[in-house]
Amino acid sequence: MDKLNILIIDKSRFYKDMLVRAVDSTGLGVVTQFAPDELTAMEKLKNSSIDVVLYDIQKEKESSFLIKKSYPEVSLILMLPDKEESKRPNLAGGQDFIIKPGPHNPEIGEESIRKQLLGLFTMIITGRYTNDGGNGLGGKKSPQVIVEEPVKTFVKKVPAYIDLIVIASSTGGPSALETVLKKLPGSLDRPVLVVQHMPGELTGRMARSLDKKCPLTVKEAGEGCRMIPGTVLIAPGGYHMTVGPGKSRSLEIKLDSSNPVNGVRPSADVLFESIARHCSGKGILAVILTGMGSDGMRGVSEVKKHCECYCITQSEKTCVVYGMPKSVVNAGLSDAVADLESVPLSMMNIISGRGNL
Repeated sequence: MDKLNILIIDKSRFYKDMLVRAVDSTGLGVVTQFAPDELTAMEKLKNSSIDVVLYDIQKEKESSFLIKKSYPEVSLILMLPDKEESKRPNLAGGQDFIIKPGPHNPEIGEESIRKQLLGLFTMIITGRYTNDGGNGLGGKKSPQVIVEEPVKTFVKKVPAYIDLIVIASSTGGPSALETVLKKLPGSLDRPVLVVQHMPGELTGRMARSLDKKCPLTVKEAGEGCRMIPGTVLIAPGGYHMTVGPGKSRSLEIKLDSSNPVNGVRPSADVLFESIARHCSGKGILAVILTGMGSDGMRGVSEVKKHCECYCITQSEKTCVVYGMPKSVVNAGLSDAVADLESVPLSMMNIISGRGNL
């Protein structure tokens, strides 16, 4: 898989060096060009194959976003100062952005940039592997038909027993998953299924990395895999993951390469809807983490109709993109909202029967 070619617009040698290291450490991109300003960058874009532009913008209306207008196929990510939070929407002008840390703690700052870029780079690459022709951030998007349905009111009730844990994430998900899974104890005796929007070249690598860092066993799911307590199975990129009866009639993992749903494959909705069909009456803990779009919302609704389901959503202030959790909250399907660092504790409280303390 080719890495993303990155152009950096920044005048500071200190930050350019930091950005080069952060981009390289994501494993998904490589810095190939530098420019001190937008006009110089425009000239370089004429003769370069650039996928992403990282633009350090300090002042409101400093950029006319000529890059976005002239090169819509290029993903533009703004770098905004870590102060004056209220001005960020005006500075960003509707563009995707990351927060540029101060210079006082270079190592912490570099790691912060790495985590932010990892989520955005993942979304860009994922877009290349769907049928919508988009690049994940700034490219074309297929029109979506939104069907308004009556909102069903679900009574918030903690299941007496949790049989299965399901987690869905997208933009910013790899870092969020690491935060959550590292804090779950190795003694957790429930199977965990994860849908993270990313291509197959990355899901296997992510699973191996998490397996080394987390107390639980983490694997990329395969056709016919059994759901084993204490094991996390991650849906492979490029395949929808579902659950269904196997030869012994016990539930196992099924994979298929049917059309993307919600513009993605794997899709959380596809997994959740299969759980609703085959796990009727079971206790399900659903966790919706950071991500663009609304994948997972329809699925959570179906699980709540057919199973004893409790749903935790990540808080807006700790999301890289508050899309997937927001759609669940707005649909009245979220039983609890938690900051990312608190999600594991909230999960364990539900699993242990203590409720969401």
